[in-house]
Amino acid sequence: MKKVVFFFAAVLVTAVFFRYLAPAVAQDKETLKTLNGISFSEIRGYESWPVAAVSYRTDHHELRAIMANTIMIDAYKEGIPGNGKPFPDGSVIVKIGWSERKNAAFSVALEPDVLQRVEFIMKDSKRFPETSGWGYARFVYDAKTDTFTPYGKDVQFGQECYKCHTLVKAKDFIFTGYPKR
Repeated sequence: MKKVVFFFAAVLVTAVFFRYLAPAVAQDKETLKTLNGISFSEIRGYESWPVAAVSYRTDHHELRAIMANTIMIDAYKEGIPGNGKPFPDGSVIVKIGWSERKNAAFSVALEPDVLQRVEFIMKDSKRFPETSGWGYARFVYDAKTDTFTPYGKDVQFGQECYKCHTLVKAKDFIFTGYPKR
């Protein structure tokens, strides 16, 4: 009889936890790290950084806001990379990707729907010499659990990103331009 009472008490406590307490225990994304050692905390406050550009990735049907820290924005304003100079160490660019949906009130317009990922590139020549000074990180978002997961199965993830970014070596490995405003 005691085992049955204990079992039902445990079930009740578990149910109360998951119903009322677990949703309040949100993930601290700042503690997440990619396998190549880059932490989400290294872009703390990115949500309020200036927008460098926007883009649309056709293979993912993904709308992207591309934010940059002040070091990167100032470098863009100085004409980098078009003036042939590299971005300075400390430059960081963040891409926030959402799935798309048609705007309910204006059906010819697309708007962000579900968050898909946050990825970023940071310039630190001493820390990332094997990828021309740039470190790469991607955190995939799961809307069902409201959590992020570092992308990549091994430390070579940065090499995977770097391989694509060599297409824009002449632009210091950065695809995103800084359009006129």
